Amino acid sequence: MMKKGFTLIEVLLAMSITAILVTSVYFSFSNLISGRAKIKEVTERERGIYSTLELIRSDLKNAYLTVNKGAPEETHKTIFKSEDDDPVSHLTFATINHVKMAAGVKQCDQTEIEYYGENIDGENVLMRRESLWVDEDPERGGNVYPVLKGFKSLKFEYWRTTTKEWVDHWNTESIDNVNSLPPKVKITMIAKEGEFGEEDYKIETVVNLKMTKPFSF
Repeated sequence: MMKKGFTLIEVLLAMSITAILVTSVYFSFSNLISGRAKIKEVTERERGIYSTLELIRSDLKNAYLTVNKGAPEETHKTIFKSEDDDPVSHLTFATINHVKMAAGVKQCDQTEIEYYGENIDGENVLMRRESLWVDEDPERGGNVYPVLKGFKSLKFEYWRTTTKEWVDHWNTESIDNVNSLPPKVKITMIAKEGEFGEEDYKIETVVNLKMTKPFSF
């Protein structure tokens, strides 16, 4: 007895069903991979934002001033000076927050820090300058490196106790704030939307400074 084979219609039908199943599986895996890529991109971006904010908070929390500038010549000078620039506020100060990266190296905890913004290849980049030597020129020297990119804005505001309001500038060399640090600083960042169409969002945090009056030594 002869065995009956598949007809052409049956073969085409089977091929069509197989193609539909393969396509469905492909798109399912494609969506899964795309979703994982989105989660990874968002997670890494937010990790970078929050680690940067924590670094700024730590620097500010340990900011300090000293009225001792060296004798007989002025060999070191500390300031807390801000400029309300756009899209990144410009801030220079001294802090006791230097992190020693190498064992056995003699380094002081005191350091000069400066935060400012640059536009590189169409992206906002937050730059951090650190000078291990607190010298007579607190606005120069040290090493500069980028700490965050791809955000919209970063703004510093300072609490003025006398008027009980936030102000966008502070200068310890001016008559209003001579030798006095703000008791707290508000940091506001507008995070840029990601590649997957997320909306911009605002992150706000307030730092209480440990030392508002200058050292005498």
